[in-house]
Amino acid sequence: MASSVIKEVFKVTSDAANVPFNYTLIELGVTDFSKDDVDSILLYQLTENSQLLQPFDYLNASYERYEKQRRLNKNLIASDKAISGLFENIDKLIVGYGLVTFQVEDFAINGNFTNYIKNIVTRSNDYTNFLSHIIRRAIVEDSLLEFLNNFFPVLLNYLTGQLESFDLNDSNIYNNVIEIFELFVNYKPVASIFTQINTFYPHYSCQANEFEKKTLLGPLLALSPLASNVALRNYGDNLERSKQQTKIIHESLQTEHKVVVDRLFFIMDKIIRGSLESRTGVISYWSQIVNKNHLRRGEHASQAKLASNAFMTNIALILIKFSQPFLDVSYKKIDKIDVNYFNNLNLYIDLSNETRLNSDFKEADEFYDKNKKDDENCKPNFISDCFFLTLTYLHYGIGGTILFDEKITTQIKRIKEEVERVKKVSNLNPLLNNFINLQVKNLEKSLSLTSSLKSSLQGFFSHRYIQLEIFDFVCGASTFLMRVIDPSHQFPSKAFDLPLIPDQIGFENVDNAEYLRSKAPIPFKYYPEFVVEGLINYTQSITKFANSPLFQNPRLSSFVELGTTILRCPELVSNPHLKGKLVQVLSIGALPLMDNSPGFMIPIFENNDLVRKNLLYALLDFYVIVEKTGSSSQFYDKFNARYSISIILEELYYKIPMYKKQLIWQSKNNPDFFIRFIARMLNDLTFLLDEGLTNLSEVHNVSNQLNNSTATDTNDSNIQDLQGRLAAAQRQAKSSCGLAAKSMTLFQIYTKDIPAAFASAELVDRLASMLNYNLESLVGPKCGGLKVKDPEQYSFNPKELLEALCTVYINLSDESEFISAVARDTRSFNKDLFIRAINILGKKTGLVSDDFCNALFDFARKAQERKDSEEEEDLEYGDVPDEFLDPLMYTIMKDPVTLPASRVNIDRSTIKAHLLSDSTDPFNRMPLKLEDVIPNDELKQRILEFKNGKKKEKANA
Repeated sequence: MASSVIKEVFKVTSDAANVPFNYTLIELGVTDFSKDDVDSILLYQLTENSQLLQPFDYLNASYERYEKQRRLNKNLIASDKAISGLFENIDKLIVGYGLVTFQVEDFAINGNFTNYIKNIVTRSNDYTNFLSHIIRRAIVEDSLLEFLNNFFPVLLNYLTGQLESFDLNDSNIYNNVIEIFELFVNYKPVASIFTQINTFYPHYSCQANEFEKKTLLGPLLALSPLASNVALRNYGDNLERSKQQTKIIHESLQTEHKVVVDRLFFIMDKIIRGSLESRTGVISYWSQIVNKNHLRRGEHASQAKLASNAFMTNIALILIKFSQPFLDVSYKKIDKIDVNYFNNLNLYIDLSNETRLNSDFKEADEFYDKNKKDDENCKPNFISDCFFLTLTYLHYGIGGTILFDEKITTQIKRIKEEVERVKKVSNLNPLLNNFINLQVKNLEKSLSLTSSLKSSLQGFFSHRYIQLEIFDFVCGASTFLMRVIDPSHQFPSKAFDLPLIPDQIGFENVDNAEYLRSKAPIPFKYYPEFVVEGLINYTQSITKFANSPLFQNPRLSSFVELGTTILRCPELVSNPHLKGKLVQVLSIGALPLMDNSPGFMIPIFENNDLVRKNLLYALLDFYVIVEKTGSSSQFYDKFNARYSISIILEELYYKIPMYKKQLIWQSKNNPDFFIRFIARMLNDLTFLLDEGLTNLSEVHNVSNQLNNSTATDTNDSNIQDLQGRLAAAQRQAKSSCGLAAKSMTLFQIYTKDIPAAFASAELVDRLASMLNYNLESLVGPKCGGLKVKDPEQYSFNPKELLEALCTVYINLSDESEFISAVARDTRSFNKDLFIRAINILGKKTGLVSDDFCNALFDFARKAQERKDSEEEEDLEYGDVPDEFLDPLMYTIMKDPVTLPASRVNIDRSTIKAHLLSDSTDPFNRMPLKLEDVIPNDELKQRILEFKNGKKKEKANA
């Protein structure tokens, strides 16, 4: 019995006269083999049998045959101790030698670790059982780390060096490799020392782009549809595919990716739960990766020198899964995240070059040096490490992928234009065809790759399941940041009130960065900016993709609460560009949906208590503050932010009556604040209308020149110059007219319900002159210069703009100060312009009613009467001494004040209007506050005496 089992298990025989196929003749001087011969047989086979090309494969096959024999003879094993001992000995020796073959490479003849690994990777299912027993033996014999160090580094080398590629394109290989890792880490002793395996950590000189090739987990963590080979294989063959075909490819890869990420998380979870050392090791490993990849958010960084999008996004997704238990909707574990995390010694995350939310580097370093936790027992817990590392990966991992997507979109456009350009050159010069064809081929190859990568990014960001998990983290992180902002750090279990510091009435602190910084809450002000930027960048970007996780998401209110708080409390975040992105997200949520139902954030704006109380003031305040962004392009930066704010304000005004009431209340009870807001609106509208109409006139003129030149001019450079000027004018006209149209809408809305605010002394003259000037542009003698082909492409509808301007006149027609301001605008006011506007809007187009026309005519009549009256009054005064005239407006001052630095006398309303936009003395640019101006009562009295004297002279004449 024993001999037959041994012969069958090891495929050996001692009968020289009868050697079956695939059997080995072993002469031990006995006819039959016994238990004592097993060791000798194995030694011979492994060390002397030159025909045995795959020693480990032989042992594995022997173990399979052993188990088959064990099943066949289970009854005999149970009843016969000798047979039982035989089987135990075979088991022990096969597994033992299996372990030895991975301890001493040249122990067996033809021994080769790489060949063993190759076979295991190719047919992992065939080896799973045998490997399991070897792992258990290594654990028992306390040689586990030695075994792992001989197994996994070789596996890494095989995957990155000898395999042609290791990615999702070969499902058999990558599935087998994942199975191998799953098998090993399922054993807790393996998981507990996994980070001790050679090549788990990178060499200190490892570059940012080498982690996925030179570290043990690298190849696994890079398994993603975002890998370039996978993108090209799936999307590159048919760039002209239909939307349905693209959708099918997306869904297939999305399903595969989800399974892969879940399996990778299983592996990482086992390692992290293995031991404190392995948990710390994984966090350290991921930290090293992200610390060397901060340039992924750099504008001009070389992608080839950085970790891939596939690698970084997968790690981010795994970290997000780890964060789910303590950021669920119950927030029962949110207090486990350390609010003062960055005070700890030996942080994993490198903050040395990180911009802070509202402090400079020196102030932040001094704070941390003073408040560092130096007690060893105060080390951060895993939850805190995991949470803040996830925030870091959201910004540099997924955020870097978002930035790559933006860049590659531009790159694709550029390559397509280059292909067209090169083809045109080919048509002009056939002699260069061979060279040009090669150039076109290379360009088309590049286009295929970049277009494939773009498609893979679309597939990734439209994968609702994965994006929901990411956005759940965004919402959970938003709630935690609200907890940090909360002075008592008890949110969300206990609400807190906004604003954190009293609202400042007056102009001196509107743009005072130092003042706001001094009031910023601790420790929030010292947090790295990326903790907020990552959330905003992701949320802004994901709204562009199908199946956005923001839609129909009950957790969205958490993000909107954070956004409202940041806008309401300007001391929290100093970076206006982040706030600009934030209002863009809120504006998308405010816009009506395709079925014309309210925007998906409107219910939150209406029903969330914190948002409802603070959003309007926050938007109005940021509208003013965004005037200065600190960049060289700040003059233009503000328009995009204000455009987004205008969208939200309009939707709030029409969709939620409560916000209309709040606006009217602010205009009456907080006039300085509200007038400051209107002043910024007026500045923008004045510039945008002027810029837009000027560029439309340029489009008109250049188009005519171009038409004439095309017919008569043979000079290509002249034509190209005109084409360049036309494109620039078209681009600027489209931008300015679109922004102006939105601002004009707000003027129509607000002048109807809050007319008094627009007739204030600080604003009324500028408003009147702006309206008069643009009315003249639209219906005056030069209006023909605004005629362009297809005006809709510039968001320019002259009749609608004319109606809007006239509506503002009518809305303010009961305000006496406004009528006077329109009348005294000697540059542009002309009653005939109103008559022409009435003819265009009423008789020619029928856009407005008779009542509208009558109201506009009545206003023009009153303005003309006021003009005649004031001209008569001016004649009464005759020559006015220069000292009585306002130096900017050239009108007689009513309330003269003296400016403290320049000592210039100026009317109070004039300097107040100036300070709405600029907090400096207009004559010497020194800082100036309204309360610092000095009333000049003596001059005021002399002006009154002058006026009274002139009136007496007239009466006596």
